[in-house]
Amino acid sequence: MFKNINPLKWRTSTKALWMSFLLPMVIMLTYFASRHMAPFGSSSILTVDLGQQYIDFYAGFRQTILHDPLRIFYDFSKGLGGETYGDWAYYLLSPTNFLLLPFSNVHLPAAILLLTVLKYGLAGWSFAFAIRKMHWQIGWRLPLFAVSYAFMGWFVANDLNLLWLDAAILLPLIITGLENYLTHEKGWPFVVALTAVIIVNYYMAYMIGVFLILYFIWRLTWQPYRFKQRLAMLRRFILGGIISIGLATIVWLPTAYTLMNSKGQHMLANLSWKFEYQPADILGKLFLGTFNFEQMPSGLPNIFIGSLPIIILWFFFTLRNIRWQTRVVAFVVTAVLVISMMYAPLNLLWHGFQFPVWYPYRFSYLFSFWILWLVASIWSPYLRLSWYQFLTLLILASGVFIYLFSRIGDLNFITAAQLYIGGGFFIVLLLLHILPAKIKFWLPAVTLIVIGEMSTSTVWTLNNFSYLTNTEYQTYIRSLNNITKNLPKSSTDFYRVAQSFQQTKGDPLQGNYHGASTFSSALEHQQSDIMAAFGQPEGDNYIAYSSGTLMTDSLLGMRYLLQPTGNQPTVSGTPTNMQTYSRSDTNGTYQLVNQTKQAILSQNPNALPLGFAASDNVRNVKFKENDPLRNQNTLWGSLNGYNQQDIFTSANFSKSSASNLNAPATITGAYLTKQNNNEGASLTLTYVPTSNNPYYLTLGNAVTNDNLEIQLNGQTLPAIPSHRHTIIVPLPAHAKGQSQEVTFSLKKKDVWLQNVSLYQGNQQQINKQAKALQQHPYKIKKQSPIKISGEITMPKKDSMMMTTIPKSSGWQVYVDGKKTSTVTVGKFFIGVPLESGKHQVTFKFKTPLFKIGAIVSLGFLLVVLGFKWSESQKRQHTLL
Repeated sequence: MFKNINPLKWRTSTKALWMSFLLPMVIMLTYFASRHMAPFGSSSILTVDLGQQYIDFYAGFRQTILHDPLRIFYDFSKGLGGETYGDWAYYLLSPTNFLLLPFSNVHLPAAILLLTVLKYGLAGWSFAFAIRKMHWQIGWRLPLFAVSYAFMGWFVANDLNLLWLDAAILLPLIITGLENYLTHEKGWPFVVALTAVIIVNYYMAYMIGVFLILYFIWRLTWQPYRFKQRLAMLRRFILGGIISIGLATIVWLPTAYTLMNSKGQHMLANLSWKFEYQPADILGKLFLGTFNFEQMPSGLPNIFIGSLPIIILWFFFTLRNIRWQTRVVAFVVTAVLVISMMYAPLNLLWHGFQFPVWYPYRFSYLFSFWILWLVASIWSPYLRLSWYQFLTLLILASGVFIYLFSRIGDLNFITAAQLYIGGGFFIVLLLLHILPAKIKFWLPAVTLIVIGEMSTSTVWTLNNFSYLTNTEYQTYIRSLNNITKNLPKSSTDFYRVAQSFQQTKGDPLQGNYHGASTFSSALEHQQSDIMAAFGQPEGDNYIAYSSGTLMTDSLLGMRYLLQPTGNQPTVSGTPTNMQTYSRSDTNGTYQLVNQTKQAILSQNPNALPLGFAASDNVRNVKFKENDPLRNQNTLWGSLNGYNQQDIFTSANFSKSSASNLNAPATITGAYLTKQNNNEGASLTLTYVPTSNNPYYLTLGNAVTNDNLEIQLNGQTLPAIPSHRHTIIVPLPAHAKGQSQEVTFSLKKKDVWLQNVSLYQGNQQQINKQAKALQQHPYKIKKQSPIKISGEITMPKKDSMMMTTIPKSSGWQVYVDGKKTSTVTVGKFFIGVPLESGKHQVTFKFKTPLFKIGAIVSLGFLLVVLGFKWSESQKRQHTLL
């Protein structure tokens, strides 16, 4: 009775499958432990996007699942607030993420490492299971292929992109399910696996869908099928695909709608009809360890699969025992995949008609799978190359080696050492495939060499990256947790939190508060637009509220401000070490609430509520590009009916002095050029505040961290953030009569001071007008991420309820129980026209097309279950 749970009595293939699962895990655990990564030491697995973006989503995943599931649909921690169903569909729907729930955000790096190790194991098991199911490989051959698949170049290079790895894990199961389905066996394994990959990551699923078409065409060449047989196979293929797409409609349909408002805005952008690199250079990627940081933004595809598959692939194409039709179509499919990894239009097609930002050729795992799949279909320990095959392959390999050796100086991913070591593995395996078949220990020798080559490549690749230390990460997260843990939480209260230090743009997800920064591939373009209008750094995929003013703090309901204490500025991970621009413009205005060793929490008395009574003039607000303080004047003035003077007015520098360049008479728009290129150059501008009002500096997008460094009173400011429009730099308030010096130090020969201007804010006027706007607030009675209910009393002079809720087609507004139309203020905020008097106002968010998607998925599920029940009844009737 204990046979099934006693490993000693398992069949060899069962033991081999377990080995296929455990061996990649053991190898990776050993590597990570040797690097002292948490939980094995003070380092961590966090690098690039994993440390800058994904870990914040995982922290948000925990908060959502454990405390507030409705955040799956909408979350005010996504920038100023945004639809999140699309984010979950792209980042978070892998079932393996539930393994993160027992770990607090402080210990997430250790949890992510263990999850990464598990995915390596699952990839190995998946491929081994598939080729055993196909009856191609059995016994101890399985771990050989498991390691080759789990440690292929794409998987290792992208192990930080955990959200993509499930596609590589599910792909062998999808293909095996399809094979069984086409041979008139049960179709549910194919449908379930394909549905799963669409749900887990629609992006990778799209690539698999394109590949399945190519694979099916090749599959039709296996035997001389009659036309009706091919037609029947095509019918089953199409039906299985439609059912899978139908079952997953609940995910992909709402997500598709979301994408059209974010990434879909850039489809077919920058299309060029050309090869993206010298085609023969791709051969270098067949050598071990050919991936590094320089390859991430614009490198070549990661297609390393080891020497053995290359050798057997040559055998596949030169073996006459295989039908020539099968070999020809296999060659065509291989050629299509290879050319797609070079030719821009085909590359664009595989990526959903949108070039990826970093991590190019994301579909290259399909090529690696394809080659390994072909090889697994014919390889055996008894396979031997003919002398013709041996010599022709050796000549081709020598030509590749010579070419790559001549190109080493032009390729940043390969060295002579990699060529020699990779060539050594290739020659040894090639020689083993011409030795007599009955040599003892032949299979163990080949297996050890393959594992050695794949492991060497993995270690070589991963050693090319720098990783965030676990100590640095935990220092920051503990500091953030300590200062935010006592923030008030109430179902009748809404506020946002600004900060002048930041580890990532996902800090609000880590600290579980509403902020105004985010980094998401599904970011609504309107969020980037409004941040650009307000002078904040932004991009297609991110916004960062790091250059706030007293006015934007007030308008956006930034009730609290997080600032560093200044302690331990040289210690990695402290808020002081992570400081963005200092919010010294708040001096004398914001009141201290709490202070820890590392951070300060202050309160903004002028923060406006989520909604408030405002003038109808806000209907007419229009922003001007690259003029953020004018835009803030315009919006603020419209709220108050244009009855007051501007909050921000131009100010002049009183003196300028230059070193190694000529001081310009006019600062804004001036060109600075070094007189002596070999010496440093700087321009120092002086102003003396005539009041205690805050001052602000603007910088055009030509002023970057690459060409300029800025000092304030001798202290170097944080690096200028990446920005596409003019941004704002807050300067000190409460410095009346104190000379202030702003120094621009050139890093290059010349620089254009585009939109470099000085402004003074009117603190007294902001205080006065903010107090007036606070007099008629939207009083929240109850709130959740998708529903906010409350009341507001409108005065006779105002007819617009202004909110800082981002406009979205998902929001519906009900006034006194009746659905009402809204206006969009500044092309971003929701405004609700209201008559004077007291009103009950309710905001409800419904994910667009979610209901339709759910109905379609449920309908397909019922149809599938109905067919299943019908077939079961027929079988029972036949037996009777």
